[in-house]
Amino acid sequence: MFLARRKGAALEQIADPMGLSSHPDGGAHPPRAPKAGLLRRFRRSERGVAAVEFGLVAVPFFALMFAMFETALMFWANEILEESLSQASRRLLTGEAVSRYTSNNPAANAQAFRDDICALAPTGLIDCSKLYVDVKLYSSFANASAGTGAVTAGGALNTNGFTYNQPQPGQIIVARAVLDYQLFLTSWASAALANIGPGRTALIATTTFRAEPFVGS
Repeated sequence: MFLARRKGAALEQIADPMGLSSHPDGGAHPPRAPKAGLLRRFRRSERGVAAVEFGLVAVPFFALMFAMFETALMFWANEILEESLSQASRRLLTGEAVSRYTSNNPAANAQAFRDDICALAPTGLIDCSKLYVDVKLYSSFANASAGTGAVTAGGALNTNGFTYNQPQPGQIIVARAVLDYQLFLTSWASAALANIGPGRTALIATTTFRAEPFVGS
């Protein structure tokens, strides 16, 4: 009996594969509509979520990364400038500069001192054509503090007062090196770091000391 029922159901399925004749009212079944859960499944789908999330965070992430790189490179260049100035200034401290920078023209001596600073820095890190030096003598540290003016006043680099004074025994020497540093990025990071014009900032290194009691010229 059971086998006969299964056989009858199979024959009925073959005769009406779409199920059109099994409607309770005796009529044919209407065509099946798309499932209402299609939109729900689309909303729940998580395919492509990673790409969308990356697109949202990529711009601020790379902006922050480049800003960190720019800032680190700028501070590194400033450290190199300070170290190079410190080493070159030993010639001022010991009096070697008197026999090394012998021109009667202060500008020529300043250029020679500048070249010595550049020679002590790694190649290419300091643009020597944009490096300015200032060497002044004072009778006391108090006078040295009062006589050292700002070079970035008004948002521009001002080196008009820069000169080179030959060191004298026992005098207070203030040596400054100012680099017109070109920033690499043009983003908001560079705009925040620039202080002497678009894409440019002044890196300043200063050393102050009393010259040794060497024998002057």
